[in-house]
Amino acid sequence: MTRDPRGWRGLTAVARRGRIAGRVHQGEGEYTVRLRARTRTAAVIGLSSVVAATGVTAPAASAAAKRQQAKEISCALTLFATIKQPAPTAANFGPAKCSKPFGPGVQQDSSTTTRTSLTTGSFSGPFKLFFDRGTIKGRFTISFVTTLSPTNQITGVTYEGTLRVTGGSAAYRRVRGTGTVTGSSPDAVQTTLAYKLKLTGIRGR
Repeated sequence: MTRDPRGWRGLTAVARRGRIAGRVHQGEGEYTVRLRARTRTAAVIGLSSVVAATGVTAPAASAAAKRQQAKEISCALTLFATIKQPAPTAANFGPAKCSKPFGPGVQQDSSTTTRTSLTTGSFSGPFKLFFDRGTIKGRFTISFVTTLSPTNQITGVTYEGTLRVTGGSAAYRRVRGTGTVTGSSPDAVQTTLAYKLKLTGIRGR
C-alpha cells in the first residue's frame, strides 16, 4: 500500500475544513462527528442569545411606548398673589394637588399683564410645579374678566386659558404636553384654578 504523502496531519487538516476524502481512516470520521456536534452547539447558543435579547428588549420597548401615550392629569390649585393687582406684571405662589403620579405640590409663576380694557386682559408667562419626585414647567396664557363695584373695587375675577408643559426634572424630566386652565377669584388676591392636562413621558406609580 502506498502511504498518503500528506500523512495523518494532512488528513486532519482536510477534516477540519469539512471536506473528508474517501481514504480518511475511522479516527478522522470520529473527528468529523465531534465537529458537527460543536456546530450544532454553536447554533443552539446563537439562537438562545437571540431569544434572550428579544426578551430583554421587549419590556424596555413596552415601557417607552407607555411613556409616549398621553395621560390625562387634573390639578386643583389655590394661589396667592405676591404682586397687588392691578399692575403691569403678576406673580403667584401656592399649593397644588394633582392626580397620580404627581400628588401634592406647590406652584410658582410670574407673568406679564396685557390689558384690553379696564376690566379685561390676559396674563402670559412661565410656571413651575414642584412635587416630591420632580418638577414640571411650562408657559401659560390666561384671559381674565374682572367685576368691579360702583366704587371700582374688585369684587370678582374669572379666568380661562391654556398652558403648555415643556419639560421637567428627575422622574418627570421627559414630561411634555398641553392643557386648559379655568378658575376664579373673589378679590384678585386668592385664586382657585383647575388644570386639565394631557401629558406624555410620564413614569410613575
